[in-house]
Amino acid sequence: MPINDPRRVIPLEGVRNFRDLGGYPALDGRVTRWGEVFRADAVSLLTQEGWRSLGELNIKTVYDLRRQGERDRSPTVEHDLALDVVHLPIGSEVAEMSLVDWFTQRGPEENWDDSYIADTYKEILTEWNDVFARLMNGLANPSQRPAVFHCTAGKDRTGLAAALLLDVLGVDRDVVLDDYELTNRTRSEHRIAELTPELEAAGVDVEKVRPYLSAPRAALESTLQWLDETHDGPVGYLLDAGVSESTLESLVGDLLTDDAA
Repeated sequence: MPINDPRRVIPLEGVRNFRDLGGYPALDGRVTRWGEVFRADAVSLLTQEGWRSLGELNIKTVYDLRRQGERDRSPTVEHDLALDVVHLPIGSEVAEMSLVDWFTQRGPEENWDDSYIADTYKEILTEWNDVFARLMNGLANPSQRPAVFHCTAGKDRTGLAAALLLDVLGVDRDVVLDDYELTNRTRSEHRIAELTPELEAAGVDVEKVRPYLSAPRAALESTLQWLDETHDGPVGYLLDAGVSESTLESLVGDLLTDDAA
């Protein structure tokens, strides 16, 4: 299984969800290139040793999908690495609230199931389509790669961006969903365990909010089906958002290889 390749999850001190998008079967029997595009949780949490390890990946560009308030709380300090940090904010002011405040504000009757997550994803894709377009334009520029894009948890905004890119590259839908769901193993369960005492102290039912804190496969699957119905798929969505066909062709040409090693 490509999702379980030992090269997939990269252990960098300070983060849990730093992953290489290489090695996935794609168009015409080719595979996605290793070491070109990475997805992650907040790289601002990297320790100095973590930044040193990041430097060994030769990354040139960090695309930060967090809102300014998130960046203010956890600023990115690159430790003099020769890379660019590009701010592409996605998300409403909710992203700047603490999880406990958000859950308690919505109240105990709120439904946090997979359909709620899918509706949130559809809203994100609708409201910030221009930002996803800018990200794809950046990733298509070879002078800006290798690159990593990240948000705070590396599962929602980052998960959508990864799904769009992998679909453009012709990765099978089930594998796209596998990649999304991998966050549950790398980060979500650890984070839920950490948050449980605080959530319980605030009277929040941890099991009820678990989908919101996780990467539920059904939520992304529903979102991608919605893109199929409304935009003829992720490729059509990106074209409608202003990404040129030549940019998509560049992504395919640069990020796929015949070498599966």
